[in-house]
Amino acid sequence: MSVRLSAIGYRLSAIILLILALVGCAAPPADDGASGGGPTPEGVVESFIEDLNRAMQDPSLSNVEARRRWAERLAGYFAPGERIDQRAAFNDTLASFANTSTSPVVGTKATLAITSSRVELLSRNGNQALVRVVDGAFVLRWLDDQGEVLRERTGSLSEVIGQEGDSMPVIEVGGLWFLTEG
Repeated sequence: MSVRLSAIGYRLSAIILLILALVGCAAPPADDGASGGGPTPEGVVESFIEDLNRAMQDPSLSNVEARRRWAERLAGYFAPGERIDQRAAFNDTLASFANTSTSPVVGTKATLAITSSRVELLSRNGNQALVRVVDGAFVLRWLDDQGEVLRERTGSLSEVIGQEGDSMPVIEVGGLWFLTEG
């Protein structure tokens, strides 16, 4: 099996960078190594979205070690054979976001938040499933020195994950569910 960056990882990295490039513009993760698959397809997708959101809001993201921990944690949600490339992609994406968010063209800081109302299982066939992120969206804000919003852009999470209908493929490996390129 060749190791390659998943479509989700590529699209996630590309969209975050594209959003920030087009418009110019939390607490540190626990060091418990607990990231990884989940007991259900929905659980792994929900946990990944929550951690991705936390990573994008981490005030210490400009720190190399903080980015490394987040990249490791986020890559841990992917199937074991996909993690090496995912780790590198997330590290690059987080570094670019950290640089751009602290020096935006508009205002003094940019923030990115990912929101959703819930996740739902669309289909499950053996060790493969498809999970939909319901009402998934990203909100990009440009702030002034006082933290007041100067501009805001909202878009569909499908733009970020690059999947039709805000859905994410997952696979069961060793009794746990992981994100996969599908």
